Amino acid sequence: MLRVEDHPYWHVRSVIAANQSVIKFVELSYYTYVARSIFDDRQIFSMSPAHFLDLDAIENVFRRCPRGMEVAVHSKLVMMSGEVLHIPMIDMSTGSVAQLYKLEPIIGQKFFDFIWYKSGRSYHGYGKTLINERTWCAFMGELLLANQIGMPHMVDPRWIGHRLISGYSALRWSRNTQQYLDFPRKLY
Repeated sequence: MLRVEDHPYWHVRSVIAANQSVIKFVELSYYTYVARSIFDDRQIFSMSPAHFLDLDAIENVFRRCPRGMEVAVHSKLVMMSGEVLHIPMIDMSTGSVAQLYKLEPIIGQKFFDFIWYKSGRSYHGYGKTLINERTWCAFMGELLLANQIGMPHMVDPRWIGHRLISGYSALRWSRNTQQYLDFPRKLY
């Protein structure tokens, strides 16, 4: 699956490769989806940038994924300096590609810094430029405010809640359970 270049691994890989010399480790997890719960069942682990950039090592992460769990990449990158930076991520609530453009007036120019992936029922977005923790919190708030009162949600508010509680964003990369329709695939 990962050898197909429309998987988000390739975008995140390019971000990690561009910053490899200053990144100490990249976070990923195995997780179990629990509908309408505040419970976030995750087994978090980290990889060095060199290990992350090794396609065989990443494919091994997928092979080792426990039964009934999914693989997720985290936004959180720990730098050599000890600082934490984030890859901006978005989990949309909509299955309509037209809804993506409704985010543009809310998040402005940052919208064009994203690569979009069809995740099955919705869309995932990954930014290109690393941001610090304060900017990440503000960005998550902007995403929450993108949901207009009386309108269907554009961005998944439960995802935002889980991510703010955890202190990092996370998006699914696998399709191991019946909860999900497909692997994420590059939209454009």
